[in-house]
Amino acid sequence: MYGGIQITQTGPVDCCITARPNCSLSRSGKILVLASLFLILSGTAWVFAMMGAWPILPFAGLEMLVVLLAFYQISCHERDYERITIVGNKLVLERRDNVRVMRSEYNRCWAQVVLQCRTVGQQCRVALRTHGAEQELGRHLNDEQRTELAHQLEWRLGCQ
Repeated sequence: MYGGIQITQTGPVDCCITARPNCSLSRSGKILVLASLFLILSGTAWVFAMMGAWPILPFAGLEMLVVLLAFYQISCHERDYERITIVGNKLVLERRDNVRVMRSEYNRCWAQVVLQCRTVGQQCRVALRTHGAEQELGRHLNDEQRTELAHQLEWRLGCQ
């Protein structure tokens, strides 16, 4: 699955900007990695157990459990996204975090894009400000992609 920004033009002004995390490992790839780790870990643990270091077995099992939990956590968030849809004078911000989907609607003409970088082009933060509140954007993006997102939004939010 491609991570980053995807811009879909739906009209002369209307558009949909979607940001997703980078999930480069497929389901079969995850199974292959987990099986390889399990074989290496269990083989090593049994060799040491046969040499008399049997207390290594519970720790090897615990280590594999932690790796499984990490892969489970990653798979729970591989379908996360942030979608900004601009239709007419309406701006819709939609986020998916695991199974929760949050949706907010704003007036396009009142929304402002805030781009703050600690150093030039690094450690950037993008937010959408309207009615005195800010919604941070681009949590799945790197600094270069956040800067691109901010410029795209500024260009597309201009009201006639």
